[in-house]
Amino acid sequence: MDVFVKWFDRLEVVFLRLSQVALVLMMLLTTADAISRYLFKQSIVGAYEMTELYLMVALVFLSMSFVKKIDGHIRLDILFDRFPKKVQYILDAFYCLLAATMFFFIGLKGLNMTVEALQYRYVAAGLINFPLWLSYVWIPIGSYLLMIRLLFSVIRVFLDKDREPDRGDAV
Repeated sequence: MDVFVKWFDRLEVVFLRLSQVALVLMMLLTTADAISRYLFKQSIVGAYEMTELYLMVALVFLSMSFVKKIDGHIRLDILFDRFPKKVQYILDAFYCLLAATMFFFIGLKGLNMTVEALQYRYVAAGLINFPLWLSYVWIPIGSYLLMIRLLFSVIRVFLDKDREPDRGDAV
């Protein structure tokens, strides 16, 4: 199991780096578009679509799993911290299992959308015909990465009773 977790951690970092590249490209493209509008009174064609359809989707979905690993997702602890540790373990495992199930179905729908868009050659309406499958492909990848990370959290709850409920696994 430890070998698989280490391999998955490395894979997760690769996709985190891709999401960081998407963020940098989004910043550069938005800045270049703003400068172009100011200096030349002309926007960069397709800049908005590229940012909206590709870079934002990649940024969000490819980083979700790593954010779960470091416990960076928003969480309401007002009631959770008042429960006994055993109840916190059960609630944590239940939450992670429920979220993993939800992201399985999100990933499945994203995979179906990706295959359909690739099969029928769907493109975004606009000045440039951007292929939509390149936008949709990040949804199943990110969803399934997060699903696996959530399942690791469930397994860890049952294997390691001495640890605190999921407050983050430092990098």
